[in-house]
Amino acid sequence: MTGSVRKAAVPILFVLALALVGWKLHTSHFEWAAFWAACRSVDWRLLLLATLILWTNFLFRAARWAVFLRPTLPPGHRVTTWQLVGPQFIGFAGLAALGRIGELIRPYLVSRRTGLSFPSQIAVVAVDRVFDLGAFLLLFAGDLLLSNQLKTLPFSDKFRLFGVAIAALWLLLALFLLLTTYAGDPFTRVLRGSLSHISAKAGATVADRVLQFKDGLNTVRSAGDFLLAALLSLLTWGSIALTYLVVCRAFPSPLHELTASYVILLLGFSVVGGLVQLPGVGGGAQVLTITALTVLFKIPKELATSAGILLWVITSMSVIVPGLLFARAEQVSLRSVARQSTATEPQPVY
Repeated sequence: MTGSVRKAAVPILFVLALALVGWKLHTSHFEWAAFWAACRSVDWRLLLLATLILWTNFLFRAARWAVFLRPTLPPGHRVTTWQLVGPQFIGFAGLAALGRIGELIRPYLVSRRTGLSFPSQIAVVAVDRVFDLGAFLLLFAGDLLLSNQLKTLPFSDKFRLFGVAIAALWLLLALFLLLTTYAGDPFTRVLRGSLSHISAKAGATVADRVLQFKDGLNTVRSAGDFLLAALLSLLTWGSIALTYLVVCRAFPSPLHELTASYVILLLGFSVVGGLVQLPGVGGGAQVLTITALTVLFKIPKELATSAGILLWVITSMSVIVPGLLFARAEQVSLRSVARQSTATEPQPVY
């Protein structure tokens, strides 16, 4: 697909997606008056508080990145959390505004600020994502397995089975980290040999990725750094869950009454939905969030739609404001940095 055709396809798909949503709302007897009433009933002070809480997760991310940098810095050099706050806000603002092309902004800015190589910071991104995944899985599995409140919901028996599956996935992730850290070379040889029976190319590719990821794990050399990074990861996802809870509290009943356990379940649906994007426009997270609110929690669809939209705005789009302010203060152009980082992108390690 040529660049001009691709550019034309995006607005066309956007219009088609809006038309599909409009048609669905029309055929489901969506009451616009109730929707606007739900929007007007929101406590905007709580939405502001939710936004501020959401922004704290970027502080935790900056602190975690500083932990990852400790082993790679030259003797006598130190990078503080505050030096990395700007790249976090700018990077996530670029991701929100530009899509996937903005993913490399964070490692590029950190590399430029610290003098470390860009490929080394790409490796940090891979480790960063693994810690994010581990923290989210632990929070979500704990809610599914330990909460008694979820037993009152439809499909509660399925939630427990799903919780067991997620806990097993978390254990596999922990085992992968241990094997990669302490037995990287033998583990890689076993993977290469096992997968080579299926495809020699696949075996070689997976082995190379594991070795590159092992290099990234060199950023966490001590048990203390590992535990600190894990704690910061839990705080990151705890702040996101708290954001969801405060947004729900900003709405009238019955949304106002959702408990922390229900909200963590809702967060899980949103994260899973984020993996399913409509071509060119996204939307999976909002759709699954609204579906969970209406089907599981019996929230009126107008109230659920209003909440789903505001959750998306606060958790995905609100970072653009401070991100642009940081970019302006540091004289950074999001598009320019995105192009530069893409032009210097090494082979991916994730």
